[in-house]
Amino acid sequence: MSWIPEDYDSEWPFDLLKTSFKLDPQITALLIIDVQSGDLVREPDTALGQKYPEIVKYWNDRIDQFVIPNTKRLINHFRENRMRVVYTRNGNVTPHGVQSTGRLKESSDPGDRYRGMPAYEIASQIYPSDDDLVVDKLTSSAFHNTMLDHALRNMGIRDVVIAGILTDMCVFGTARMAAEIGYNALICEDACATNTQRAHNEALLMHARVFGRVSTTQDALDELIQAKHV
Repeated sequence: MSWIPEDYDSEWPFDLLKTSFKLDPQITALLIIDVQSGDLVREPDTALGQKYPEIVKYWNDRIDQFVIPNTKRLINHFRENRMRVVYTRNGNVTPHGVQSTGRLKESSDPGDRYRGMPAYEIASQIYPSDDDLVVDKLTSSAFHNTMLDHALRNMGIRDVVIAGILTDMCVFGTARMAAEIGYNALICEDACATNTQRAHNEALLMHARVFGRVSTTQDALDELIQAKHV
């Protein structure tokens, strides 16, 4: 089943304002945003789990049933067709985390989520190959103060397919900035997750209204396959 933005906001003039493009496999890269080991499972005995058990269950189910399987499908297609795969990691560079903004220092405990620790690493189920680019970042957008834009342009990339977490934070932040600086940005909605379904849908709508496209993983793969055989 396709993801159709008009189903979620019937009043918006999509016919006049949406961004339209077709993915070109020759210039398309897969961006996997912050799918790190420390975020795959949320425990029910944490503060979040005790106060909002429904969010913890929703998150764990979403990661297990959608994000990991669909991200694997995307990776397999891109690697089989010798297309670029890029990962990002988000978190502190050092154990003390003094390099992060005040907002992030106040909202989270660095714990063991810093560079070099297991929780910071890309999830083992979708681990990068030696040919894949891994970009570390301190901000929501993977393009802000990183090498990502420089690297993608050197690779000849103009279209990006985006998966990862969290939909309304780093995924949307990356997709929006990609559009702002000239990339065609498509988010695979069923390869992303955030804390609630409403927040997920709202972020996708923000992107689909003006900045880029949202589709299912299957629709994105079908589009790439069809384009390859034209």
